[in-house]
Amino acid sequence: MVELRSPVRPGGLPSANNLAATRRERARASALPAAFYTSPDVHALEQSQLFANSWLCIGREEDLPDAGSFLTREIGSERILAVRDRENRLRAFFNVCRHRGSRLMEADCGQGLRRITCPYHAWTYELDGSFFSAPWLDESFDKEAYPLLTVPLGSFGGFLFVNLDPDAEPLDVWLADLPDLSRYRLDSLRRGHRIEYDVAANWKLICENYSECYHCALAHPQLNRLSDSRSGGQLLSGACYNGGPMTLNKGITSLTMSGQSRNPPIPGLSAEDHRTVHYYVVYPNLLLSLHADYVLVHSVWPKGPERTHIICEWLFTGEAVAAEEFDPDDAVEFWDVTNRQDWDLCERVQRGVRSRGYVPGPYHSSEHCVHAFDCWYAGAMAPHLPA
Repeated sequence: MVELRSPVRPGGLPSANNLAATRRERARASALPAAFYTSPDVHALEQSQLFANSWLCIGREEDLPDAGSFLTREIGSERILAVRDRENRLRAFFNVCRHRGSRLMEADCGQGLRRITCPYHAWTYELDGSFFSAPWLDESFDKEAYPLLTVPLGSFGGFLFVNLDPDAEPLDVWLADLPDLSRYRLDSLRRGHRIEYDVAANWKLICENYSECYHCALAHPQLNRLSDSRSGGQLLSGACYNGGPMTLNKGITSLTMSGQSRNPPIPGLSAEDHRTVHYYVVYPNLLLSLHADYVLVHSVWPKGPERTHIICEWLFTGEAVAAEEFDPDDAVEFWDVTNRQDWDLCERVQRGVRSRGYVPGPYHSSEHCVHAFDCWYAGAMAPHLPA
């Protein structure tokens, strides 16, 4: 007899045992129980134990082009401040004054900062985080004891990552087994367009959906016309990622509404790269789609157990973006249509997993990467759940 409703312990947290079926080999495994998509307690645990201890992409180096440039990014209940200092070094701090805890910067981004001044009592910090001044300080005040608290920051391919854990392993160690993407010259690409989405679905449903194309033939007619959903090559997974390639159909040169590339290709790519799109989920929340003429990036930010904010950016060669005739619309429209199709599906699943009739189902043979993502998640969460 099928048991309706996955068992949940009092207080809302499922036990680590509830993840056992997901962690089996794929052919015998089943999907995550409902609580992992709906429970506020699970969401809070994810924020404190998973997102607070992972390297998270907060933007691009091009967002901080000059000394005094800054950006802020919300990570759970935190808001992180990243700046380029006077020595051209990139730094990140907790966005909190060392005096009474006021938030320092509310704007999402900006330029021209000379120093960072708290709006409450005018405690002021240099761009490197060191304490500079405050009104009417006692002579005995130790300025060196009150710098801004730093957040580990790293860069990969022009992407900026932070980790809220002060003892985090270096970013290059975290990403060590990611396939070599250097041929895409990610650090030289420039943002051509950006769209933000709010989706009424758990963040993991977004990542799981991205990790398979079992749904593509039915759900994405525009995509399937250009790239057959069964064309995927070897599916890959590692400690920090999962992903794999899909091949463009004959006569198609890019994933755009027209099926043709409208902008210069990334230099130096092979003929095979021109026929292939590579898709990767970089754990926990960065989605990369690598095309010969642009790179599509999604960063996925949980805002609650059933709400996700997604920042979607299209990166092109610097030459393309600088050209007077630059027009990203063909690629942007294609993925905006595809994204919205996906968000609708994820919202449908979110409504479904709330039902007492939801019983975790099996993984299809094409859902290797979904299972890899869920196993990574289960392995990260299980030590923090009740036995």
